[in-house]
Amino acid sequence: MVDRTLRRIFILSGIVLLLWVLYLLKPVVIPFVVAFFMAYLFSPLVEQFCKVGLPRWLSISLVFIGIGIALTLAVWYIIPLVWKQLMIARDSIPVGINWINSTFLPWVSSTFHIEEMEIDTSHMSSIVMDYVQTNYSADSIQAMLLRVAQSGLNFIQIGGTVVLIPIIAFYFLLDWQRMLDSLRRLIPRPYEQSTLAVVQECHSVLGAFVKGQFLVMILLGVVYATGLQLIGLEVGLIIGMVAGLASIIPYLGFAVGIVAAIIATFLQFGIDWLQLVLVLVVFMIGQAVEGYILQPFLLGDKIGLSPVAVVFAVLAGAQLAGFMGMLIALPVAAVIVVLLRHLRDFYEKSYLYGQPVVVSEDGASGDISIDTAQVHIDIELDPQSANSLQQTEKSSKIKPSDQQNS
Repeated sequence: MVDRTLRRIFILSGIVLLLWVLYLLKPVVIPFVVAFFMAYLFSPLVEQFCKVGLPRWLSISLVFIGIGIALTLAVWYIIPLVWKQLMIARDSIPVGINWINSTFLPWVSSTFHIEEMEIDTSHMSSIVMDYVQTNYSADSIQAMLLRVAQSGLNFIQIGGTVVLIPIIAFYFLLDWQRMLDSLRRLIPRPYEQSTLAVVQECHSVLGAFVKGQFLVMILLGVVYATGLQLIGLEVGLIIGMVAGLASIIPYLGFAVGIVAAIIATFLQFGIDWLQLVLVLVVFMIGQAVEGYILQPFLLGDKIGLSPVAVVFAVLAGAQLAGFMGMLIALPVAAVIVVLLRHLRDFYEKSYLYGQPVVVSEDGASGDISIDTAQVHIDIELDPQSANSLQQTEKSSKIKPSDQQNS
């Protein structure tokens, strides 16, 4: 018993030490972790090419080349559209400021009976210039240049990491099966089948979630962009795309999209209640399409989280790891749900959860019944054995009169 306890303490200490070392090596470990998950996402495509008969290295190369071509075409097509939308937004700023001064602020003043005011752009420009001249002297400019140089070095480091991740992912995919076999051999034999069952379920949940959420994100962006363009919003395309991309985080796409669309509507149309109602209708249709069509058919009940749990997971991820934590909150929560479900099943089958053993005896027949949480046992005794047991039980009892005489 002592040896088993010491062994468990030793294993636990080793795990804690390993986690501490990984935390110290976080800048080095993060690219490998990202590359591993990239290899995990692309491994089904690689396996499909391998089934055709292509060598594994060629299959991996085709997958990476295809993804690179798709990203290049998307950027080549999207950047001009985004640039056009940004130019429209830039040209709308002076018109919007003029509308605020001539229409919105007088309406606010007359409605709420407050002093009328206006936005003075020349005064704002002078304030900004005075602040720059006061706070940015030669020393501060030198410090700013040092910060810019440091930022440039950080940018180069980030660029190197971005280039390094696909290379690491390539080698992960090249030795994917051998790496999985090595990890499987580390599992203790008595727990191999149960552990592999849990891993397979986590794999199914993650795969379904990633594919489904990616399709939901794209289709929802198309719905938002198409709807906003149809109601005449000039920057509707870029707002719809941003809302679709932001929908990878639950409820963020809807919030960002509707706020940006309302601001753009005010800048383009002024206080036009019909346009505001149309914007709300577009986003209500988008939410209905997402909730009743896209998620049930593409995601189903793969995550198994209630809306309250989804909000909690996103907020917890944001608190622990910032924006990246918000991105991975739902997949991590889905895996945790799978682990907790199997842990509950293990607990219900353990002696800690089981009811106590109940032993009952029938005095007439001498039968013995044993009830536990898993089994029910009935023991029937022949009459001769039952009578001998009853006689022995009676003879072993002490009468009150005998006890008093003694």
